[in-house]
Amino acid sequence: MNIFMKKKILVVEDFGSIRTFVCETLNRKGYDTVGAANIKEALAILGRGNCEINLVLTDFNMPDGTGYDLLKKIKASSETSAIPVIFLTTESNPDKMRLAKDAGLAAWVKKPYRAENFFDQIQRALGGQILA
Repeated sequence: MNIFMKKKILVVEDFGSIRTFVCETLNRKGYDTVGAANIKEALAILGRGNCEINLVLTDFNMPDGTGYDLLKKIKASSETSAIPVIFLTTESNPDKMRLAKDAGLAAWVKKPYRAENFFDQIQRALGGQILA
């Protein structure tokens, strides 16, 4: 991959207005984005070999499952296991957070988020650092 190519982030969020806002915010920061309304759409996008996704940013609670379900499926596939995953969510259950971290989650960002922290977590994840 050309190091000068924009990083592409898959934004998985069931609320269209939030998904659009997050995509537009990331676009303004220089990232390419693609949106998915649910886990099924996200897996379809990830399943396309021609769609190079560098990071998955997902909500935790969605109608067709949880961000944890999506995380496990991403990490279980040899084709997607190296893609970092960040949760952007109102969920704050420490047990769910621990399970997600153990499953390979790069970061857990609470909504509403502070922009500086949000972009720091994205940069860390894209740099390959898993947070403690």
